[in-house]
Amino acid sequence: MKKLTYKKLYSLILVVTLLTILGMIFTCSSYYQLQKHAVDLAENQLSTLNHSAINVVKTKFRSYQQTLNLLQPQMTNEQFIEEPKNLSNLKNEEALVGLFLFSQDGTLINSQPLHTSQPTAGLAKLVAKDPDFSQALSGSIKQNGAVYFNDNHSYINIYQTVPLNNNQHALLVLLADLQTLYHSELLDTDDQAGYTMVKNQEMKVVMHPSSEQVGLSIVNGREEKYPTLDLSDLKKLEKKQLTQSRGDAVYYSYWWPKPKIKRVLKITSFEWTTIGNSRLIFASNEDYYERNGLLLQDGLIIIGLLMILLVVIALLGLSIKYYHKRNQTYAENLQLKKHQQLLQEKHALEKQILQESKLETIGLLTTTIVHDMNNFLTPIIGNLQLLMEEHHEDELLVDDLNEVYQSAIKGQNLSKNVLGFSKVETAPKSNYALSQVIQEAIDHLSLLVPKSFTLTTDLPDIGKTVFEKEDLQIIIYNLITNAYQAKQDAHVSITLFADDPSAYFDQSLLPKTKKKTNVPGQFAIIEISDNGPGIPLEIREKIFTPFFTTKKEVGGTGLGLFIVSSIIKKNGWSIQLVSQSQGTTFYLGIPLN
Repeated sequence: MKKLTYKKLYSLILVVTLLTILGMIFTCSSYYQLQKHAVDLAENQLSTLNHSAINVVKTKFRSYQQTLNLLQPQMTNEQFIEEPKNLSNLKNEEALVGLFLFSQDGTLINSQPLHTSQPTAGLAKLVAKDPDFSQALSGSIKQNGAVYFNDNHSYINIYQTVPLNNNQHALLVLLADLQTLYHSELLDTDDQAGYTMVKNQEMKVVMHPSSEQVGLSIVNGREEKYPTLDLSDLKKLEKKQLTQSRGDAVYYSYWWPKPKIKRVLKITSFEWTTIGNSRLIFASNEDYYERNGLLLQDGLIIIGLLMILLVVIALLGLSIKYYHKRNQTYAENLQLKKHQQLLQEKHALEKQILQESKLETIGLLTTTIVHDMNNFLTPIIGNLQLLMEEHHEDELLVDDLNEVYQSAIKGQNLSKNVLGFSKVETAPKSNYALSQVIQEAIDHLSLLVPKSFTLTTDLPDIGKTVFEKEDLQIIIYNLITNAYQAKQDAHVSITLFADDPSAYFDQSLLPKTKKKTNVPGQFAIIEISDNGPGIPLEIREKIFTPFFTTKKEVGGTGLGLFIVSSIIKKNGWSIQLVSQSQGTTFYLGIPLN
């Protein structure tokens, strides 16, 4: 056996050393490349998560604003209606604290607590803490004010100006608790490695998993509360966020919700956004090591060498498999949602086709009946004429026959009107005096209404306009018929006058004209009022819907007011309903020539 020389030993040590160094370099290079890729992937995903959180909050605020827009027309005498429609929608929102109505000088008119037992006075004072509250009272805030704080909670006011008849306005305020909104919509309780937080322009925390952090500045406020912590990285992050509209960062900080505060390395993606009168920054944070699955220490990289490579490759394979499975599940969910949407659209289309089929069937049936009635009346009218000629010497008999004859003629005219309304083509229009057309419709109805029914009119001659007189007469007929069907001894008054339409109708419901303003005299206003029981609030938006009726027990079809609405839309006229417990008034607006 030969003795081994040191030369071979040194050569072996050198080879192992070189291989170890090369292995370390290769492993470290691969490790840092993988780490960079994982960081980029994490930043992209955090940015997507951050943008989704912004969209969720903006969508919520848009829905709150739309609900206020719907509540605005339901204000009567600057008060809440007893049970405003859409109020139940607000009560279903956990983040909404209350609904308030303020006068222009800031006096609380009315309030409606939604999810709190706190006294109304206390809530009103809370609303007034908004630094933009005075601007909102003046009408210069369009959606919401700035964020403000109270007892580790952040609040924001959503505003809606309510115009009044005396050129004044009231302010409708919806108070939202942003911390409650955060816990119900943004906080993922299953994700223990990170969360999304929100700050305002002063870098004070607006939304956070830990309520004790709300209202604190991320640097100054925390320095006062935690004087022993190292917040140097947070100062750099604050400076970066104040100078950039969006970006990413890796920094040392702490997980504030956890009972034991421990310094950790975080990765964040932030983005500024504006909601109404508030500018907010959304920042999604996650644990740097937990997010990237890189829990290896630097010493393990040197010791592990190829084992580290195998572990990294295994982790990468598992990550790819996990993301592939996750993407596959996401695609399947999209397909299910799309299928569900198609089913809903199909159901809505089938329902619409069924309604149109009902209307068509009733139209055909009505036209057939009226046509047959017209055929029955024709020989009656002819025979009555012959009888009156044969017995012209008997004046008493002729008077009786003439009364029957006139009734038959009116019935025949009524059937012609119904047949004319059922035709698709438009009848020729003429220039009619509105007072004469209305009076003619009332004369036709005089034989049909009960004797206990009374009708008063004030129909001055205010001018003429071009339209189909049968259209206006059908509207008059249906509105009067509804009045005496609701109350047999009803009293109806019909008044015709010219006035500015903006005092009676919503501007969006008025027909567009070439002139910039509508001066008094351009519009004819027909006011039809009764002393009936009124129309309940909960069904006012349904009365123009086809087949909707409250008189099913007496054979109501639910088509009368639907026909009125159809004629209004066809001619570009306007209609407005005002109803109380003592009676109902319809205002009909028709442009004059």
